[in-house]
Amino acid sequence: MGRFQTMLAARERRRSRRYDIKVKALITPEGESTEQHCTIQDISQTGALIEVDDAANLQDFTLTVSRRCRVVRRDVEGAQVGVEFLVPWTVNS
Repeated sequence: MGRFQTMLAARERRRSRRYDIKVKALITPEGESTEQHCTIQDISQTGALIEVDDAANLQDFTLTVSRRCRVVRRDVEGAQVGVEFLVPWTVNS
């Protein structure tokens, strides 16, 4: 099996499809209040690849994505809203 075929076979074993998005986000390490900036390189339903300045000591953390949104529809009860991102994510599939 050639190198390219080996790489494809490895990707096909992933549990979820990944999407390239390049989105800015924040990391808050568990038990700390300081946030660290990062970039989500790709994302799926089960995980993400992030780029961060200092990942050496990262263990458990909260990943927060902030996106400016606009409400485009509401349900009758007002409990649910549909939104659009004011700056769309770029997805390269």
